[in-house]
Amino acid sequence: MTMKTSDGNEEKTIDNTVSERTIEKVLDMLLDKQKNLEKSSLEIVEKLRLCDEKIDKLSNEHQEKFDLIQSKLNEIVETLKPTKFVESDNSTVTVDSTQDFQKNEEMTSTSGKSFVLKHTFNNVSSIKNQEDRYSEMEEHFGVPWQIGIRQWDGFLSFYLRNLFRDANEKKWETEVEYELKIVSPNCREKKEERTTKSFKSDDTVSGWGSLKFIEWNQLNKDFVVDDCLCAEIAMKMKKMTGIYKDNLRSFDKTMEECADVVLVVNDEKFFVSKLYLATHSSYFKTLFLGKFNEANKTEIKLSGIDADDFQNYLEVLYGEQAINEITVEGILMVADMYDTTFVIQKCETFLQRKSKKTMKKKLQLSSRYNLDALKKQCLGEIKSVADIKSLIPGDIHDLDPSIMAEFLLKALSVHDSNEM
Repeated sequence: MTMKTSDGNEEKTIDNTVSERTIEKVLDMLLDKQKNLEKSSLEIVEKLRLCDEKIDKLSNEHQEKFDLIQSKLNEIVETLKPTKFVESDNSTVTVDSTQDFQKNEEMTSTSGKSFVLKHTFNNVSSIKNQEDRYSEMEEHFGVPWQIGIRQWDGFLSFYLRNLFRDANEKKWETEVEYELKIVSPNCREKKEERTTKSFKSDDTVSGWGSLKFIEWNQLNKDFVVDDCLCAEIAMKMKKMTGIYKDNLRSFDKTMEECADVVLVVNDEKFFVSKLYLATHSSYFKTLFLGKFNEANKTEIKLSGIDADDFQNYLEVLYGEQAINEITVEGILMVADMYDTTFVIQKCETFLQRKSKKTMKKKLQLSSRYNLDALKKQCLGEIKSVADIKSLIPGDIHDLDPSIMAEFLLKALSVHDSNEM
């Protein structure tokens, strides 16, 4: 209520009082809001502190896990490192003569088309008389192989199977050198001397081996552990005929006018250009342009490779489309031996984009020939622990340490995602 006087002084005093009260209320409201803001700020700070503590705790836990994994990986790597064997002080030499070059070439050739089939047979006690058991199929250099065993009237029959005959009507032949072996966890082993055998398209049987490798009772006593038997067949493919495609390009005597050197592989002659090979291969660059007697020769013998593989290798080098499912591994082996990056890249691209080989086989090739892009692609396709298990070889020691590390990290990633 406002009271008026003749000079208006009382009305002004009342208006001032109302304004002060309004300001006080506004200030009280602001103070309350400030207190609420301070309280909220304190709560936020506390929550952030708790989050930091949780993050630190999780970080420490993960660090402990990774430290443990790294420790285990280091142990595995040390276990898998090959033991260096030195015959004499001259084991490592500088190549400065024809004789030394040939020695190094022979050492390189020992890798060749060699591999080992390995498989663990389970539930051995359930194998009946004259019942066959087989390992999973493994493809090497375009040919599928299997290990086979059988209980045969009180003995173990142990044999190698060639499955190429089941998928091809073309006339072919593969000559292989192989050694049968069974092993036990306590390092006991039994093996037969290496045998050379030819598998042919017109064979009536697909397997060759030992009918009476060991008595069944002796097998169970000395080699079967937890009802499991470990079998191995070490192999070297010595000759392949009719397996590969027809030649796409000639390197025979008809090319003599365009060639300045003849390379001889298993008695087959290849007429080629030194400079062209030297341009693409550091091996041939050293051989043809280095300080070797071969630099002045017009005919040079190459060892440790097949003529068919070298033919396919040259075709790729000269621009032909020679890479397919059967030829790719042999071409890779030759390209790796002769350090030919261009051909290796062509093979890797084929394996990435066109090949129908199993992921397990691709991963083996990526490890053996250092195909990093292919390895990355294969590892990227792993989505579950089951995928990892399917890629582990029969003998865990055959797994490349770097791939084993990737498997462990993948397993952790899958485990963590399942827990979320």
